[in-house]
Amino acid sequence: MVINSKPMLKYGILCYLFLFCSCSNSSKPSKQDTTIKTEGVSVSAIDNDTTVKPVIEPTTTTTSTEDDEIVLTDSINFTKYASEVLSQTTKAEVNFANYPEAKQFKTRILEGYKTGEVNFAGHYIAIYFGCGAGCIMGFMVDVNDGEIYDLPLGEENMCFWTVERALYTSHSKLFISSICKETDESKELYYIAFLWNEEEKAFEPVKSEAFIVK
Repeated sequence: MVINSKPMLKYGILCYLFLFCSCSNSSKPSKQDTTIKTEGVSVSAIDNDTTVKPVIEPTTTTTSTEDDEIVLTDSINFTKYASEVLSQTTKAEVNFANYPEAKQFKTRILEGYKTGEVNFAGHYIAIYFGCGAGCIMGFMVDVNDGEIYDLPLGEENMCFWTVERALYTSHSKLFISSICKETDESKELYYIAFLWNEEEKAFEPVKSEAFIVK
């Protein structure tokens, strides 16, 4: 049996043209703007074309007419604990033998001692430096014999709200480790202070009432 292929071929061509025209006339999806909001960033997306735009928050600057600065009206009476300042210009060699732990800071001590002058309690050169996170530490060296002593600094003699640190003079045995506030807004001050006992070769705590003149 012979089958005539021409009618079937014509039929197939007609079906193909019908399907092609139907697909061509179907509507394409329209572009739609979408916005994806994230914290601090606005993302505008159109199909696969994405643009990232940072959101800039408005800032406000205010100026206070009130004087918020602390006025240090207190007077520290250093002369109450006076020391006669040594007039000699020669310095003894630094003695690390009696304080071997200080060798960890040998470079700082030697540089400060060499370039410094008597600046505490008549015959000592005080040297201090940072120890991290707002902390300071230090030593003092006696120019008479080169002996090394700790200064009353370090975290145990610091405070969170610090106004001033390490106040001392060449003619006094009074050493102010820190002037502090209880809070950032506080106007009241308190003091962490010590007196150098020359006989005992040690620092002794002293209350602010003993050296503050209102």
